[in-house]
Amino acid sequence: MKQLFKLGVFIGFLFLVTSCKENDTKAQGNGNILDNIKSVPEWLKMNVEESLPNKGLNIWVPTGNLQTSSLIRVPRFPRKISETEINKNPALEDFVIKKIDEDSVLKLQAVRNEQISAQIAIASNRYIEDLNVSFSDFKNNNGDVFNKKFIQSRYVKYLSVERARSEYVWSPKIEDIVGEGVSGTMSPNVVGDPLMEYSKVDVPEYRAQPIWFTFKIPKNQKPGIYFGVLKLKSKKLVDKEYNIKIIIEDSSIPDYINYKFHLDLWINPSSIASYYGYKDWSDKHWDMLEVYLKDYASRGGKNITTTITHEPWHKPWINQTTISQSNFGYKSMVEWRKDKEDNWVFDFSVFDKYIELATRLGINESINAYSLTPFHTNQKIHYYDEATNTNKVLELNVGDEEYKKTWTKFLKDFKNHLIKKGWFNRTYLGFDEKPQEVLELLYGIIRESSPEFLDRIIVAGHPETTKYAQNLSISYMFFPGQKLEEKAVVPVIPTISKRNNENKITTFYLCAEPSHPNTLTYSPAIESQMIPWLALKYKTNGYLRWAYNNWTSNPFQSPVFIHNQGDDYYVYPGKNGPISSIRWELLKEGIEDYELFSLIKENRDLSEYDLKLAVDLATKNQDGRFKKAIDMYMYKNLLLKDNSLLVDNNDFKIQKK
Repeated sequence: MKQLFKLGVFIGFLFLVTSCKENDTKAQGNGNILDNIKSVPEWLKMNVEESLPNKGLNIWVPTGNLQTSSLIRVPRFPRKISETEINKNPALEDFVIKKIDEDSVLKLQAVRNEQISAQIAIASNRYIEDLNVSFSDFKNNNGDVFNKKFIQSRYVKYLSVERARSEYVWSPKIEDIVGEGVSGTMSPNVVGDPLMEYSKVDVPEYRAQPIWFTFKIPKNQKPGIYFGVLKLKSKKLVDKEYNIKIIIEDSSIPDYINYKFHLDLWINPSSIASYYGYKDWSDKHWDMLEVYLKDYASRGGKNITTTITHEPWHKPWINQTTISQSNFGYKSMVEWRKDKEDNWVFDFSVFDKYIELATRLGINESINAYSLTPFHTNQKIHYYDEATNTNKVLELNVGDEEYKKTWTKFLKDFKNHLIKKGWFNRTYLGFDEKPQEVLELLYGIIRESSPEFLDRIIVAGHPETTKYAQNLSISYMFFPGQKLEEKAVVPVIPTISKRNNENKITTFYLCAEPSHPNTLTYSPAIESQMIPWLALKYKTNGYLRWAYNNWTSNPFQSPVFIHNQGDDYYVYPGKNGPISSIRWELLKEGIEDYELFSLIKENRDLSEYDLKLAVDLATKNQDGRFKKAIDMYMYKNLLLKDNSLLVDNNDFKIQKK
């Protein structure tokens, strides 16, 4: 009996020790965990452990360089990368985890009035609870201060990677796009993109958690070298400090309202109302619209996308029906009515209020009205019939006489209204990917009804539509090296050159294709910052994308509607407004590069050779899976008259002519 008792005590002791050990290493906190993963297989934990240089806690700078650290997506489950892999693809070296030397000083370089992003990542074989960060103020030797209030800290959230219908019809497949930044078990794989504004997070064992920092340099900040401290803390495991040096150059870029870059993103007000559960055009809807429009304006947004009909973007669907190509669709900003005498009457009050709001926020260039013809279907005019007190739908084909009659009436009223408001010279009739024969018919209707609009047309589509468009956005698929280059009826580069000589606006656009470059949720991060540099390379005025905020009903849980993930939104819906993304921040920083480049070129501060070299550095390897992050730092150095990084670079030997 005594022996049984002793054995029981011993087993109980072992159980107690094991329980304490289990609770110590795997105890779950109550904080935010930034993925939706329920369990991690042992083999995946092994992969992560092999990638970490230290046993236990690991903190590192992605890419090994704070200046370029934001240009990769940190995999949630890092893996060990072999020398053989790096020899085949040197860009993989950016994903190798290297410990930070205790006495190192992490360095950033910026100009005034710009923002720069950076990341620190953390992982451990133990659960990290209540991870949080803070900064000291930064000071230089003269006692000048870069205030910590200009530093924003956010945490990268991971989403599942999902397949889309478009992949089975026309767009590239996930496998053609994703790089090392996507990781997981394939059921699902996950990718980091939203930037969450939490005060602290929990990091489960064997998962990497990046922390995203945005440094916003005031335009009146005194140039100099500033030193400060980053502090990382958590319950039990983390208590670290890192010295950071910020070199603030004497150069500066303009305020966003004065950007030269022509950014045209199609904002959907209906998506905001539907997602938040607001009544269309209610006070709450207008208040939230202002928050989102401010965000778009902060990137230098120039264009206001308006809808003059219900659902301008419809696609054929099952059972001979049609469906909006976005989850929530688009409501018209113009109310169509027929009076009791069967005459068309148009109410522009919502349209007017939207233009006034956007203009007040600095989005003050073109007003693009979509659309005389819908995307891929016949047109359905939604209107209120006063004679029967009912809502009706009139279906029209572009070749019908009724179509011509209806739009002739609208265009005349619309023109007179715009002239009265003083907006006519800002307004363009918008057409999206319409074939030339359809544009020819529409051109004829416009010529007969309101010829003043003939010089006020914006087209997104093929290069041959240049003959119709004062403002033309050309699909990047027709650009050099892309899949449709040889199929272009009119070659892209001469078209852009001719349009520049005629002072016509020309941009390019991306959608779910091409595979690279792109800014999909799982595209290599570096490609987002490259986009404005492509505008410099091909001498376009800027960039267009079909949506800023066409979310699914739950973009964090089900991120795909029809098209490749992230094709239709740059930001995510938060409780009080937009949640930014890696793609959205890096696009802004690429636009800032464009502005700095333009100023340097205008002031002739660099030779044409060096300017071309900077563009070549930024745009070589447009497939971001094979692009080294240092390329996007070398051009910045070059613009600031420092070519030291180029001397030992095998790809770009300096050969002054």
